[in-house]
Amino acid sequence: MCNNYCCRFVEGFPVRLRRLREDYYHIRDFYEANDDLDTALLDRSVEESFESPFACHAMNSILEFYLSTVLPTAMAGVTEETKDLKDHVKSIQQIFDELKEDVTKCRNYFSCKKPFDIKDLNSSYTQMENKGLYKAMGELEQLFNYIEKYLASKRRRNNVASA
Repeated sequence: MCNNYCCRFVEGFPVRLRRLREDYYHIRDFYEANDDLDTALLDRSVEESFESPFACHAMNSILEFYLSTVLPTAMAGVTEETKDLKDHVKSIQQIFDELKEDVTKCRNYFSCKKPFDIKDLNSSYTQMENKGLYKAMGELEQLFNYIEKYLASKRRRNNVASA
């Protein structure tokens, strides 16, 4: 039914999401066990951003944040005791990198409005100091849900438009 790259990307995302969740389930317990902060990093304002007309910018900014800050820190922190986490973190990193590339390619398809400001998220992460990594990695499933909901909304729009 899809006649362009962006439509196929959105329609095919559930396969990537399944892989993200599979990898996350292998690392979740470690990061959640080490997250002793009560403050949420991916709070309601992030969720609202994914529900807004500038959601693709929010997703792009947050993917960039994870790719440039969180996931490299997680990879650098792998020890002999946690080496079984490495392949799963690397897989999440690779899927996020591909996802960010596809979101950038498909900006027009998503009809993005104004940009998302990532400063508050970066600031919260920095204030959490070395515990920010555990918070950010522990909340990955929440991020997956935001991305899934956003991309699913684009599937419905496309299906209605092609009906």
